[in-house]
Amino acid sequence: MDKENVPGEFTNSDHQQTLATIKWLNNCQTWSEFDQAIKTALLPLLKCNGAFYGRLMGEQDTLQLLGSINQSTCCQHGWRQLLNIALQELVAPGLLDNHAVEPLPISAVNDVHCFKENGGYYRSFDLTWQQSHRNCTVVKVFDDHHQLAFQFYFCRLSNQQQIFSHRDIELLKILKPILLQTLKLILFRQETFNSRLTKNFWSSYTDPIIVFRSDGQVIFQSCEFDRLFAQEKQAFLSSMLALINFLQSNKINGYSFLSQLGKRLYEIKLTLIHADEDSCHGTYLLHPSRVTHKFGKVFNQLDKTRLTHREMEITVLICQGRAAREIAEEIHLSYHTVRNHIKSIYSKLGVSTRSELLSRIE
Repeated sequence: MDKENVPGEFTNSDHQQTLATIKWLNNCQTWSEFDQAIKTALLPLLKCNGAFYGRLMGEQDTLQLLGSINQSTCCQHGWRQLLNIALQELVAPGLLDNHAVEPLPISAVNDVHCFKENGGYYRSFDLTWQQSHRNCTVVKVFDDHHQLAFQFYFCRLSNQQQIFSHRDIELLKILKPILLQTLKLILFRQETFNSRLTKNFWSSYTDPIIVFRSDGQVIFQSCEFDRLFAQEKQAFLSSMLALINFLQSNKINGYSFLSQLGKRLYEIKLTLIHADEDSCHGTYLLHPSRVTHKFGKVFNQLDKTRLTHREMEITVLICQGRAAREIAEEIHLSYHTVRNHIKSIYSKLGVSTRSELLSRIE
C-alpha cells in the first residue's frame, strides 16, 4: 500500500496499522491465527465489535459459517441467535445494497435495526438484548471473481445508530484481497490430502513477524521469525519491550530502525496495532525486513568506514532518497541534530554534497 494511493481520510496511524494488519494476515496459517488477527488488529481498525465469514454452498447459496468473532456486549447465546438469523436473511444478493445495479465487492447498510417490526433484518430476542443492541450496522465484503463464493460481514452492535464512513469502505477495499487470499489458503491447507507437506511448504515462505503485547505476551509469531532469531529471541524481545515503554511514554505509534543480525542488515519496524482503552497496554507487530541488493552493498561499504552506528543509519536513509527533515521525523531526532550528523558523515567520507556521497558509496 503506497502512501500515494492512500485516501485523504487516512491518518498516518491508519496507514501504519493497515500495513501491519496486512503483514499479519499474510502469515496466518490456521483458523485460530486468522481469527486472532481479525479480533486484535482488524476489528479495532474498522471500529467494529463483531465479524463472521463463510462460503456459499449448494444450489441455494447457503452460507457455510467458517468463523465468527464477537467483541460486543452481546452474550454468546444472543450472538448465536443473531448469526442464525443473519445466515438466513443477509446472504440474499442485493439485500445490503439496494442501489447497486451490479453486485459490488463491498456493500453496506447503515441502519439494520434489530427489530423485525422496524423494517430491519434482525428479530428482537430478549429485553436485555433489545436494550443493549437496538441497532446493528453491517458491511459485507465478498469475492467478486468466484461466483461470490466467500463473504465477510463486519458488524457494529450498539444502542445507537452507527454509520460506516467512506474511510471504512476504502479500508475494506484495501484489505479485501488479503482477507480472501488468506481464507482460501487456509481452506486449501485444511482440505488438501497432505496437510503436513503443505504446512512445511507454506512455513518456508512466511515473513519474519511477531505480534506481542507490551506486557510481554506473544500472540503470534511466524516460523521464519523463530528461525531467524533462534536463541536470541528472548533478549531481543526484552530490548523491544524497553523500546515500547519509551514509545508509550512519548505517545509514538510506530518506530523503525536498522539493526545488524549476524552479518546481515535488517530494517526493524515496530507498529502499534491496538491500544487498550486505558492506554496502559498495547499490541504491537514487529517486522524485520532484510536490506538487500543495493542497500546491503552500501552497508557493507559503510561498515569499513569510521562512521558510528547512528551515522551509518542516516547514510543508508540518505541513499534511500530521504531528505534531512524526513530522516529527523523517522528516527525521532531534531532536524539540527540530523544536520550535524550529516556534516560529520561528509567529513569522514571526504565529500561535500549528497551527490558526491552517493558517488562515493556506489
